[in-house]
Amino acid sequence: MPLRHQRHARLFAVSCPIPSPARRPTVTTLSAQPLTNFDENAHHIAGRQYLQGTDGDLSGMFRRIATWVAGAEEAGAREHWAQAYYDLMAEKKFCPGGRVLAGAGTQHGNVLNCFVQGATEHAPHTFEGVMEVAKKLALVTKVGGGNGVNLDVYTPRAESSRPDTGVRGWVYMSAAHADVQDFIEGLMRPPTQPDGEKQPIAVRNWTRVVYGQVIKPELVALARANGVSVVKAMPEGVQAVPDDMGGIIDAARKIAEDAKTGLEPRLDLSSMRPEGAPIKGSGGTSSGPVSFLLEIFDNFLEWANRGAEASGPINTLRFVYAPVLRVVRQGGTRRGAGMATISIEHPDVLDFLTAKDLDREAAEGDISTFNISILVSSAFWDTLQAGGLWHVNAQDVPGKYYLAPQKGTFKGTLPSLPTRAEDDAQGVPVYTDKSGKTSIPAQWLWDQIAQHAWSTGEPGLIFVDRINEYSALKNLGERYQIRSTNPCGEIPLTVGEPCDLGAINLAAYVQNSSFDYDTFRADVRTCVRFLDDVLDVNVFALEDNRVASQDLRRLGLGVMGLADALIKLGLRYDSEAGRDTIYDIMSALREEAIAESERLGEERGIYPVYTRNAEQIPHAPRRNVAVLTVAPTGTTSMLMGVSSGIEPIFSPFIWRKIGSEYRALLAPLFVELLETYPAPQGMTKDGGWDWDKVTEAVSENHGSVVGLPFIPDALQQVFVCAHDIKPVDHVRMQGTVQRAFDAEGHAANSLSKTINLPNDATVQDVQDAYSEAYKTGCKGITVYRDGSRQFQVLSTSKKKAKTEEPTPEVSASADVMGEQAEGEQQMAKAQDATTTQPTAIRHQPSAPAKPHYERPTRLRGITDMVKLTDPTSGHRRSFLVTVNELGGKPVEVMVISGRAGDEANADSEALGRVVSIALQHGVPAQAIVKTLRGINGGLYGSYNGRLVGSKADLIAVALETFQKDLDAAKLPPLAGGSTDTAQPVTTVSAAPSGVSVDGMARERCPVCEEKAVIREEGCLKCQACGYSKCG
Repeated sequence: MPLRHQRHARLFAVSCPIPSPARRPTVTTLSAQPLTNFDENAHHIAGRQYLQGTDGDLSGMFRRIATWVAGAEEAGAREHWAQAYYDLMAEKKFCPGGRVLAGAGTQHGNVLNCFVQGATEHAPHTFEGVMEVAKKLALVTKVGGGNGVNLDVYTPRAESSRPDTGVRGWVYMSAAHADVQDFIEGLMRPPTQPDGEKQPIAVRNWTRVVYGQVIKPELVALARANGVSVVKAMPEGVQAVPDDMGGIIDAARKIAEDAKTGLEPRLDLSSMRPEGAPIKGSGGTSSGPVSFLLEIFDNFLEWANRGAEASGPINTLRFVYAPVLRVVRQGGTRRGAGMATISIEHPDVLDFLTAKDLDREAAEGDISTFNISILVSSAFWDTLQAGGLWHVNAQDVPGKYYLAPQKGTFKGTLPSLPTRAEDDAQGVPVYTDKSGKTSIPAQWLWDQIAQHAWSTGEPGLIFVDRINEYSALKNLGERYQIRSTNPCGEIPLTVGEPCDLGAINLAAYVQNSSFDYDTFRADVRTCVRFLDDVLDVNVFALEDNRVASQDLRRLGLGVMGLADALIKLGLRYDSEAGRDTIYDIMSALREEAIAESERLGEERGIYPVYTRNAEQIPHAPRRNVAVLTVAPTGTTSMLMGVSSGIEPIFSPFIWRKIGSEYRALLAPLFVELLETYPAPQGMTKDGGWDWDKVTEAVSENHGSVVGLPFIPDALQQVFVCAHDIKPVDHVRMQGTVQRAFDAEGHAANSLSKTINLPNDATVQDVQDAYSEAYKTGCKGITVYRDGSRQFQVLSTSKKKAKTEEPTPEVSASADVMGEQAEGEQQMAKAQDATTTQPTAIRHQPSAPAKPHYERPTRLRGITDMVKLTDPTSGHRRSFLVTVNELGGKPVEVMVISGRAGDEANADSEALGRVVSIALQHGVPAQAIVKTLRGINGGLYGSYNGRLVGSKADLIAVALETFQKDLDAAKLPPLAGGSTDTAQPVTTVSAAPSGVSVDGMARERCPVCEEKAVIREEGCLKCQACGYSKCG
């Protein structure tokens, strides 16, 4: 049955953003002094991300926010509350979410971070339901909101048709359009880099046509060179795509609808604004018609060709929802963020589990705009603990899993199943009872989930029954059951609801090693009022989002500076005493937040769903259905100069690049505390501490102060950083906060925190973290094993780090590699089913071999330039791949990147040399192709019409297509010296140790391009420039 709001207006009855009825004019007079308590880094972050044209400085920014939010108050009280709000921010006691900082009082209108979307006008599993959600995603992303979706409502994947036999469309553009050359060449900018270099993207399902009465000859030539038709006029019946987001999605809907019936869609893109044109109401710019062709129209048609709604939830996510978030820039500036969830009971759970594997993304389509989480039920957990079978009608996943029916009954031991020869798929042990019901061992499924999280950091887990048990809406039926969250996971939401986020700074309430509970409690009440006001001044893009917001008025008041507060109190983050203190503080937060919501309910009115269902809701009347959370505070905590959320301090300092030099950016609290001690001999400079020596010593100590002789013992005891703390203690802190929130009142949401594991952590360590999270009261968990998403050498000093290859743990079902005589490789099962130690690969010594070919002074060959993308950052990197031949056979391969001297380029050179030696010693090229083809290494792109997923895969394709390329090139015999000139490459100096002072791998930031991105609070945060991204 369709899900509907009880007081639901037509979803798309309006064509402009919808202000809340309570919105009032703002005030302009505030008492404000220049702010001297914000450091240089805070001013830098504010200027880059949050300051608006009339702000001038941080004080002006806080005035803008305070006066706008106070506009929800009665006229006579506005100035009072604006002053109160300003004071809280200026005194570093409270910071609203980044969306509020940037958007309050501007044309953006929407300052709510994220929403959960679902079909409310149509049955969710139908074609119409999918299209309704797609349109909501587009309209909300346009105004800067992230989106969560639940995939349980969609029909499991049927036998889908391949697009090879599907419908192909015709797409037209006027020769006079500003983007016609991009249209001809299929060029668009990367979604993560709106100002980046345009890149060619393959068009799968469309024939492109340029039309015009008079077309320049050079444009005609360009069209012919790219296989694009040229005509004087369009035929009749071509659908013009309107220049607005709703119209674009409607056109895409019509495409898919026509394709389902076998009709060829025909589109004209000429009315769409060109790439870079301003977007009214968002402050950003359009990604252009070509991006919508390549992302929306091509993918929607692909979805239709694969079976549309019958193709299953993962295809709907991959070809409908993810492209919308990629192409519709969030707030007009960056790609959208999403969360997709699916139940562990869904038949497509294995398809979902592997959906973001890089080889699948390269072959099928990218869904990196979505975080993915599995909804784990209490029933599954109980089955897992009992070692039983889990009932699920599992489906095979080509290239990943095949169903392997088992005879007899399950005895508790997982069978050893071979991989399928044709596609290396793993076997799924399936048991069928007498009634025909199929099940799989719960432990086997649990192992697969943990293995994926160990490898990639996804999926996350959401303990869905616990979320609904502590929800105030648990007795109201299916409409108010929670099945998804915002992209970072801290706010479980019913369909249509938004996030309304802000954080109180715990460190600001510690004075003289004591926590000021009285002031804290009073300020909590002001923070709750602030967030409640935000709901009334926000401008909503969708009517059903406004209705859901006003019906429930959910708030998300969280914290930042927890680690700083503990240090100032003299308590360790990983101690029982520290956790007990945090429980007390969070209990005070809960008590005052609920009390203020109850008082606001008396003053302003109870949330409407309560009024309609009072007897079924287990709490006293109040203004808000929920008030507590811990959201990511990556950039806002840097603005306030404190630790993020409930995370421990990452390191005492980070390196930030200023111009061409790196400067150490020390944690303010570290400086404050260390300066209370006299500097010992050898660590002094100008009568104080020599901070250069301090940072150097901390850097050499892997980002920790523990064990450094010049750091006072008292400081070493409490100033523990993320990697000084065992993973289990990270989980216990998360559980402590959640239990305090859930102790009474049904007023808490969830928390956002990343459990960072060291690179040498095992799959069992992941499972142990999962178990601890469930046992300690967490509502969900995300783990990330250091370095699991990229090839990266860890640098802990200013010297070049040496590469150390971690030894993988081999389980009973693990595979080890064996070699055959011709250089081909086969998979051999580990023989000892009981071993838990790493299995060594031993090779018998053999006589030294001599190369079959001695390299002459000069060789001839082919060199191609290929660009590969890092899907986590969107960063593009150029590679020159060369295959040289001798006697018609390849004998030498080289891969060179555009960054000479860095470790990645060294890897490329080493790989090329090893392959070349193998070729010269007679290893058949096809054996190397078979070995390297399909290796997934964190990069992807297109080369010679094939999708590649790594540098190794790049070499495989180069060798595989070499003979064809050689014949096509028709190279003449060599005569004289080479006339080729090497292209200059850009060199960059290695980042100093501070970029990874703690020994953790960093990802490259798409904004400042420094390797300074860490995973914290379930999100990405750049320590160098403050960039942050959900997931």
